[in-house]
Amino acid sequence: MKSDIPKTYTEFEFRRVFEEYNRQVYAQVYALAKSHYAAEELTQEIFIKIWQNREVLNGVKNLDGYIYTIARNYSLNYLRKAASDMRLTNYLMKVAVIGCNDTESALQVSEYKKLIHTAVSKLSPQRRLVYELSKNNDLSYDDIASQLNLSKHTVKNHLLSALASIKGYLTQNGIDPTLILVFILIKL
Repeated sequence: MKSDIPKTYTEFEFRRVFEEYNRQVYAQVYALAKSHYAAEELTQEIFIKIWQNREVLNGVKNLDGYIYTIARNYSLNYLRKAASDMRLTNYLMKVAVIGCNDTESALQVSEYKKLIHTAVSKLSPQRRLVYELSKNNDLSYDDIASQLNLSKHTVKNHLLSALASIKGYLTQNGIDPTLILVFILIKL
């Protein structure tokens, strides 16, 4: 591992760091998550986060430890979220099986859809287009990137930002976004 950290990280220098640590980060994430898909996604997210905060790298004394810590934290957060999501899904499935008033459920779903529609309408035009192509047309990142002449990573970033904005809007309106998603999926 290299310990000589350049004063400023250019794209070339960051690419060198990525190439040097990519396999290690993937292996570390895979060892905790036990999923190739999760390891790929988290490895990408980790390096995106490092790139976005590359100015912090100037003050890092131990790059190995820094990257190891980020990878470990991302992996553990992923596992916590997955466990939490599974508990919530199991709980909601039990509630759905017990049954509830169909008219009331339909009204709630309608309200939730209106809130989501309002949140989507507040997105920037490009972000809204990416979101709609993904969610309404069920297009992959590659398909959207090709159609809009964007990179796959740009599409992913637009979609992640759109989802964060929608989640923030729902939260501001006193709604737990996770409950809406699971509720709509169960009810439709």
